[in-house]
Amino acid sequence: MTAHAPPSRRDRLLAAVTWPRFLVAGLALTGVVLVLPGWPGEILWDAVPVLSCAAMVVGLRRHRGPAVRAWWWLTAGVTWWALSDLGWTTWYVRVGGDDAQIPWWYDVVYMVAYPLLAGGLARLPRNSLRDRHETATMDAVVVVAGAALLYWSLVFRGVLREGVPVDPGQVVAVLSLAMSLGVAFMVSRLWFRYGNDNGAYLLLGWGVAASMVGDVVYTVTLTGDGAPGISLLDTSLAESVGSAGWLVWFVLFGAAALHPGVVAASPDATPDHSFTVARGVIFFLTASIGPTTLLLSSHVGGTVTMAWSDLAVPLLTVTALTAFLVARLVVGTSTAQLRAIQLDRQAAELSQALREQGELQLRLSHQALHDPLTGLGNRTRFTDRLSAPRRRGADRRAVLMLDLDGFKTVNDDHGHHAGDDLLAGVARRLRRVVGDDDTLARLGGDEFAVVLEEADEADARDVAWRVVHALAEPFLVDGHTVRVTSSVGVRVVDPSLDPREILRDADLALYAAKAAGKNQVCVFEPGMRVAHDRRSTIAEGLQHAVARGELVVHYQPVVSLGSGRVQSVEALLRWQSPAGLVMPDAFIPVAEETGLIVPIGEHVLRRACADARPWFEAHGVAVHVNVSGRQLRRPEIVDQVLGALADAGLPGPALVLEITETELLTAEAPDAGHVVTHLSRLREHGVRVAIDDFGTGYSSLAHLQRLPVDLVKIDGAFTRFAAEPGDEGRRRRALASAIVDLCASLDLPAVAEQIETADEAEALRALGCPEGQGYLFGRPSPREEITALLGGPDRLSTVPQPRAPGRTPRRV
Repeated sequence: MTAHAPPSRRDRLLAAVTWPRFLVAGLALTGVVLVLPGWPGEILWDAVPVLSCAAMVVGLRRHRGPAVRAWWWLTAGVTWWALSDLGWTTWYVRVGGDDAQIPWWYDVVYMVAYPLLAGGLARLPRNSLRDRHETATMDAVVVVAGAALLYWSLVFRGVLREGVPVDPGQVVAVLSLAMSLGVAFMVSRLWFRYGNDNGAYLLLGWGVAASMVGDVVYTVTLTGDGAPGISLLDTSLAESVGSAGWLVWFVLFGAAALHPGVVAASPDATPDHSFTVARGVIFFLTASIGPTTLLLSSHVGGTVTMAWSDLAVPLLTVTALTAFLVARLVVGTSTAQLRAIQLDRQAAELSQALREQGELQLRLSHQALHDPLTGLGNRTRFTDRLSAPRRRGADRRAVLMLDLDGFKTVNDDHGHHAGDDLLAGVARRLRRVVGDDDTLARLGGDEFAVVLEEADEADARDVAWRVVHALAEPFLVDGHTVRVTSSVGVRVVDPSLDPREILRDADLALYAAKAAGKNQVCVFEPGMRVAHDRRSTIAEGLQHAVARGELVVHYQPVVSLGSGRVQSVEALLRWQSPAGLVMPDAFIPVAEETGLIVPIGEHVLRRACADARPWFEAHGVAVHVNVSGRQLRRPEIVDQVLGALADAGLPGPALVLEITETELLTAEAPDAGHVVTHLSRLREHGVRVAIDDFGTGYSSLAHLQRLPVDLVKIDGAFTRFAAEPGDEGRRRRALASAIVDLCASLDLPAVAEQIETADEAEALRALGCPEGQGYLFGRPSPREEITALLGGPDRLSTVPQPRAPGRTPRRV
């Protein structure tokens, strides 16, 4: 790390030279020159331009940038003038005397400075004549024309009064003034373009003005004595004023080069009030000072005689000046008109943009509150409308929550585009049923909601059933006729409830409608909220039941109705929660809804396989495990079952998977195909499959032929009435007999469930049912009790003996 060297004394001195300090010091030195008589004042004169040149060099070395090149031209012009002044002073020092006046040709040396100054001004940013700026250019021409008329009145008119001048000094002086007009034009154009925004440019303008004053006074007093000294004590007041103008010019140029505006990027002058007033004052002085000076300088006697030039030149100049002023006015007016047209066009474009923005905002607002597929309101729109206060005169409102039954099947069978067409068709039918004053929304998927205005419970129920009937009609979708049904939940709005609570209650009513068999209407009742809270509590407890070891497996024997021997046991789950024992019918449906049945089912499967190993090895007793349709639809079910068997050391025949008939037959494609495939793969490994609760669903011979089934468990609704007298008993026995005969014809062993009495067991055995299960043979018990049961007598004492020896079960 290198340390910065402290600034030297020279650097500190140069840093102290700022433009305000130099301006004050230079003007003070000019005042001293004007009051110091004799040769000292004449020699001190040259100190001002020399110091100004040094200040310009310091300033330009401090401020670097593209514009600095133009400033170096200006520095060259000032330096040339300062060197010319040094030459003038040297002449006097060496020759001296009144007869040693500077020769006329020496003024030609000064004239070289004008092209340098004009070139430097033209090189400043955006001040080149090639950079078009009509208004600034015409304004500068007006100033130059006014200055030319002033020169004519004070100088040229007197010189040309006697014809063509023959004095070379006068000719050179006139040419110098003419060249100075070029410098005045460039600096005027610069000021009219940038105004007072750039301090450096402003100092240049005042410097050129001071130089012009010096030139005019010098030319007017050209016939002076030429004695050394410029002090007020040595010369006339006019000559002192001219000398002061030149000195001020040097000082102002030096201060301008030190000003930060050398590198500042100045914008064009803005049309503020002060700049406009200053422009007007300059135009007025420019147009009036020349003619006024001409009038004051004319000597009027009794008879006025004038040379042609005395009249022609002022008239031509005033005419040109007037023409430029008129042109400036026309250009300004045209510019104003163009700007007005542009402003009108911009105003029209802005107005159009505002209209388009308003339309865009309306579209965005519509999109934010509406469903793009159906055009109905979305959830936000529905919630806003539900939160809005009721309309005047509306006593009550109601909310309908509905979704489609079978929508997934349409999507799977015909594609998502068909599903979109179906949703659009549903929206059209709902619009025909729902009133214009009501709010209809699609909440997402196949779920819709309605806010009914001025509707009580009866009105809401009527509209809900009309919705159910309307949606039950077939739809034509993508060239196919499809049918769906709908379930509707109704909630009459209670003003004391939050919209979220209303939606929750309507959703509970919808859930109840679907649980009632779908294609139903259900009105919310407070008991639904209690049931929902209970389900929520159960679901929350089930989240941790496995990890806490609260889920236990009990086993119920399945026996042979002929021999009384235990053939197998069924694994039945119990939840020993902190609040007490919870039976499966209370928590299994919740586990199904929440998806917790998958990890719970795997836990039961592994526990049952581990417990059944000694039973199967010692007695050949298999274990039945219930599996849900959700488990069977998962692709990993086959690996899970085979893994549980392998970990327990059991063969496939030791396991029977029980699945309800409804799960097999109502699974939507392609899920049903996946279930059948998974079961078929498991059967290849010896695992048997049993249909549970057979007879309550869609029982038919075709189903039993198609499904991969090894065992049929007859629902207890048939077995409980098999021994009852009367017509009902006869009908039940006939159905049970038909099921047993059907299973026998297909070589499918049948198990009668829920046998509770010896009469029921005897009746089922008489019908030819080979196996039974129920409280008569044993309640679900822990593993230890089943082990003790299997270690006892081969025949259960609860199984009745055949009433007629030698009688065999009837077979068809």
